Amino acid sequence: MVAERSPFDELIDVASRLTGLMERENACLAKHDTAGIKGLADEKLALTRAYTTRVRDLSKDPARLKAVTQVVRDEIKKVMARFDEVARQNEMALKAARIVNERVLQAIVEAANAQQPRVSGYSRSGGMAKAYGSAARVPSAPPVAVNISS
Repeated sequence: MVAERSPFDELIDVASRLTGLMERENACLAKHDTAGIKGLADEKLALTRAYTTRVRDLSKDPARLKAVTQVVRDEIKKVMARFDEVARQNEMALKAARIVNERVLQAIVEAANAQQPRVSGYSRSGGMAKAYGSAARVPSAPPVAVNISS
């Protein structure tokens, strides 16, 4: 016969498992291990949902909270303090990874734009015009050559 676990034991267990997962994710982020991060995504989602459900269920019954022993309260405080610390580290690591990805993407866009040839044409007076897209000229579509002779 298996003894039923208390909702507080379940909360402690889920929060501890989610904390451990975020620590592994933080290590993957530090190593730029995208495959490792992807491998954790389903488990992180499941644990996050389980954690949210446990917290919501416990908050609906304040009488249960008052009946908790000091030992359980202390354990919850310890686990939640560690959870909060790791969650903050995880948030910072995810933000840093997003910023790096945005900078890499911007560098790629700028490099691709630099490879595009500058188009110039003739000005209204018949001289060479400034290149399209240059600082001296308002950016507009490059001219199109049309052959009307048949």
